[in-house]
Amino acid sequence: MLKQLLKTTLTTPMLAAQDIMSLNIKRETFWMALALAAVLNALLFSLVFQAAPPVVSDALTPEEAAQASFLIRIMSSPAIVTIAIVGSLVVSVFAFYWAGLMLGGQGRFVDVLAVVTWWQFVVLGVSVVVLALSSVSAALGSLLSLVVNVWEIFVLSGLIAGAHKLSHPIKGLAIIALSLVLMVVGLLIFFTLIALVGPIPIEAANV
Repeated sequence: MLKQLLKTTLTTPMLAAQDIMSLNIKRETFWMALALAAVLNALLFSLVFQAAPPVVSDALTPEEAAQASFLIRIMSSPAIVTIAIVGSLVVSVFAFYWAGLMLGGQGRFVDVLAVVTWWQFVVLGVSVVVLALSSVSAALGSLLSLVVNVWEIFVLSGLIAGAHKLSHPIKGLAIIALSLVLMVVGLLIFFTLIALVGPIPIEAANV
């Protein structure tokens, strides 16, 4: 069953979405699975990052070098990377759900959660294959990585369209685009509110 679902995902993701939804798995199970996928993705990222850590260029100014070093320290922390991935996935699920409803979709929240969770595990598996091939041939790995990036968008579009019971994968692509807009607007509102509130006085923080 899993092999057939993977094959369907690779070729006709909209049909794969219907197969996933027909499993009728509880929402809590999908949340746990999504968290597991995030942890595994973070571990894979950390392994690759530690294997070939970036080096701060001598051409940078002291201020730029300090910022680059700080960013490298953050990205080298598996815990921080895991939190960032979990947060982005949770926000993405809600954004895909709301954007789909705004564009005429009729999917349930648990359906969107289900397809995003499955998509994460598929992407994880494909990423491992790409890394393995890259270790053999860097040129082949780069070419395959480009193809995979396009394929990931195609699959996600079909899965989202299927979850929202839409008629064509292109509508799933529209949902993804609108979701990105919603997330950007949300971040702008968030940081604007922080700027309006201003920093918390030290005296107040110590109370």
